[in-house]
Amino acid sequence: MTDAKLSRTLQRFQSKIDSGSFYEAHQTLRTITNRYVKAKQYKEAIDLLYQGSSILSKNKEFASSSDLISYLIQVYQESGVSAQKDKDLKLKLIELISHLPDSDPSLNDLAKQSVNWSQADGDKFGDVELHHIFGTKNLNFLKNDNGENIKTEDDRQKVFAITELHLLLGTYESVPLYINYLYDWYKQNSEDMDAGLFLSRAIINYAYLKNIKFVNEAKDLYLNLLTKDNHKFEKIKEDDTEILYFEQFPLINYIQLLVITISKENDSANGQKFLKLYNHYKPTLSSYDLTPSVEYLGKVYFNLNLGNSGGSQNMLANLMGGLFK
Repeated sequence: MTDAKLSRTLQRFQSKIDSGSFYEAHQTLRTITNRYVKAKQYKEAIDLLYQGSSILSKNKEFASSSDLISYLIQVYQESGVSAQKDKDLKLKLIELISHLPDSDPSLNDLAKQSVNWSQADGDKFGDVELHHIFGTKNLNFLKNDNGENIKTEDDRQKVFAITELHLLLGTYESVPLYINYLYDWYKQNSEDMDAGLFLSRAIINYAYLKNIKFVNEAKDLYLNLLTKDNHKFEKIKEDDTEILYFEQFPLINYIQLLVITISKENDSANGQKFLKLYNHYKPTLSSYDLTPSVEYLGKVYFNLNLGNSGGSQNMLANLMGGLFK
């Protein structure tokens, strides 16, 4: 499609929008796009869908806009667009998704489509930037909903499960979003909870992914928040290693030592250190149902067979299967 032809098509589309004929505008654009797809003129189809979705979102016709986004992903798949190689087209998709409200009911389906498309590049868990945009929007929805959409605690847990997975599989910028939410969650339950329980979610999940950079970043961000609110700790330093010891939070102490241990996976002595920590803190881990998760880390990092160390195997793969298939 020439620029002039695209411009004329969009002008006709815009005129229908201006007259309030949103449904007709949407269907007309779809019909024209179908012709280009059948003719394998994918660039033209992509241009139309991108422009059309943008215009519909600006006019708050979000259901029609999300339908065109879904169609755009289908065209990406059919035409062989790659999330890794065609980054400008991926960014266009992210831009369109960002225009949708955080509460838009189509977001979960769009997430499944987007992630499945990006996995075609051989990325097991899908593109990190796509995960970041969906995680961010889900988190905003979770934080700002006033009970209109999330009516029960069970509903909240379901939304959080999806949100958490997106943030875990997201970018470096996803980490503080995840950690800030976990810390706020801890503060709401701080009277009867070990602060380490909430940090353990991030540490164990990132450790499953063997993403040690994010493990350390999550730990540092969380401890920074905790020490601002809680001054009852002692700095303990040995050689080049320092931990913040909280008498009232044994899980926080354990997690810091765990991070140090798995960060030096290739050190053969660290398998024994992991085992020593596991045995010392096992009652604490058991009281918070963390034993199977830690046992699995022992298997993954040090080939230790502890209890039911296979119980958490393929945790992320199972979640992906449940949420993104």
